[in-house]
Amino acid sequence: MKKLILFLLLCVAAILSAQIQVLPDIEVSGESRVKIFLYKKALPYSKDSLLRDSLRVYLPESLPVRSSVSVPGADPVPHQYIFAEANSRLKLDAEYKYSPDHESISSLALAMSLYAPKGNFISNHFRGSGNFHMISDEDVALDLIFFNTEGKNMNSEYSAAELYTFKDRFSFKHFDLKQVSHAIAIDLLDQRNKALEREHSSVNFTHRSILDFKDFDWGNRIHFHAGRSSWHSFAEFDVPAFDKASMHLMYDGHHFIPAPGFNWRYITDYDQQFSIVNAPAVQINPYANSLRDYRWVYLPAKPKHTLIPLNFCIRLEDFLPVSKESFLRGFAIANDSQYRINDVLMTDSNNPFIPKTYYDDVFTNTSTIQASFGHGRVSFDQDLALSLAYLANQDWHRKPYNPILQTTSSFCYNTYPYTFKASLDQQYFMVDHMNQDMKEVFDLSFEGAYELERFSKVYLRCANVLNSNIRQFNSLPRQGVSIQAGIYHRF
Repeated sequence: MKKLILFLLLCVAAILSAQIQVLPDIEVSGESRVKIFLYKKALPYSKDSLLRDSLRVYLPESLPVRSSVSVPGADPVPHQYIFAEANSRLKLDAEYKYSPDHESISSLALAMSLYAPKGNFISNHFRGSGNFHMISDEDVALDLIFFNTEGKNMNSEYSAAELYTFKDRFSFKHFDLKQVSHAIAIDLLDQRNKALEREHSSVNFTHRSILDFKDFDWGNRIHFHAGRSSWHSFAEFDVPAFDKASMHLMYDGHHFIPAPGFNWRYITDYDQQFSIVNAPAVQINPYANSLRDYRWVYLPAKPKHTLIPLNFCIRLEDFLPVSKESFLRGFAIANDSQYRINDVLMTDSNNPFIPKTYYDDVFTNTSTIQASFGHGRVSFDQDLALSLAYLANQDWHRKPYNPILQTTSSFCYNTYPYTFKASLDQQYFMVDHMNQDMKEVFDLSFEGAYELERFSKVYLRCANVLNSNIRQFNSLPRQGVSIQAGIYHRF
């Protein structure tokens, strides 16, 4: 009888506990209005995974190294990468990269770019590079470059070799250095531009490091390039309410400029922030940059270093949509201001078909609005930029080849393994180097891609369908209608 009563009581208790319980509301509150981000953090990698990755990962020594676990049937990690693209305007770009399973060799790469847009204009670019990891826990990179260009009454050859080293942290007695890097390079330039000839050779050196003190960090950037030198030093402090606050000094032999640096950020909402930043910098301008960007260009003088004391940005951005139902994926509104001392520009040379470089101070103010829409298969991106740029030493004339208004619209439809894209780039209110108005640009392009497998893709693109007048410089070959076919493959 007692067992029966006990059984009935247990049944009644189970029935009562299974009923829906109405609990009082719970409110969680706090004094802080800041909503903390939960960022994803990568787990420590095993040594085996590090060997397969061409990009070095720097982890705190206090973290234990995880043992590797082999997963049966897992896809093999690709070690080789091939890219090739053929252009109907007689252009071929190709690149090969190999990342072996080796403790000392991170990657080896070869690249080339062949371009012949019209008669008497031929340009061949070749590059070889290697990344290595030394026993001393130091990363070393080697770059080899050769450019050969022929134009109307113009011939140019450029070759360079650069050795680059990086060490995350270096201790010497009572001093701690971090992010220590050195670069030493040798370059040779030989140009014939109509009646003008130029031969140049130089040994270049760059040092970058940050000295870690108790109350502040002291950084130094020292550049010796093509017979010119520059120095950029800064002290970085911990200041309340700022992510970073620093004082910078820049010197290039002619200008000595102090400038403040700071990074202030305010979290306005979930996945949304408002930031105000000024990041002064010194930029070197090696010959390779101008030859790579413009190809047919005469370099009459030693390259100058660009000082950027004003590099100011105000930005409001939303990283992720508020909900999955939201059509707006993200947006950014920004205003950027720069004052660049000795910026690289182009003008006419003694050869009417070949421009030359020169240097001038440039002030630029650019306001941008970027928005991304859609989810899943369909997405749409819209960018709008209003850019005002002026030459400080030429009565504040407008910077040539810089559109005041530019809009870029792109539509993408993805249904695996196919991807279809359409984009329209519009540029308005642009002047050339003679301060003459240029025609508007309507660059309409279509692209279709097919993924062969996980690491492979082929694509076909038709660019500048409307045959708009797109030019880097008036005398250089224009970019007309072109059809491009390419492939990416990892194996």
